[in-house]
Amino acid sequence: MRTRTIAAVLATGALTLAACSSGGDDDKDTSPKAASAASGKAAEGHYTSAQDVADALAAAGFTVSEPQKDTDSAYIAEVGGTAYDFTVTDRAKAAGDAGINIFPNPETLKAWIPLSKSFGGVAVTGGTWAVSLPTTTPAAHADSKRLAPKVADALDGTVQQ
Repeated sequence: MRTRTIAAVLATGALTLAACSSGGDDDKDTSPKAASAASGKAAEGHYTSAQDVADALAAAGFTVSEPQKDTDSAYIAEVGGTAYDFTVTDRAKAAGDAGINIFPNPETLKAWIPLSKSFGGVAVTGGTWAVSLPTTTPAAHADSKRLAPKVADALDGTVQQ
């Protein structure tokens, strides 16, 4: 079971807590990607659909599958977003299923990030989207940590882990 599916089951009531957090220093991103986004290099919400994200990854040389709507992702749907399953890799075979989450606004994405991190998730975020990489096995988790910066570069996003 993927990390975000576990989060969906356990975190139904956690959105309120995450959204009400004080936004301490742990939530701040000081990476070069965040700085370039703040400088206007990347438009907020640039990717508005799962297919946009998948197309951008394919254009950057990744092997991706077609996004398929994930009807088991209750948490994402509960906050007004849509989740998709797909695979993404720069190798011969993907380490597992990944996900693309499209959120209704930046605030709901911001509330999701600590939940993903609390379950050991490896994700790339930007605007109102997140690419959640596989973490179901130690090998998948290690591969996702390796792949995340490359996905972030391709999408002009920020690694979250």
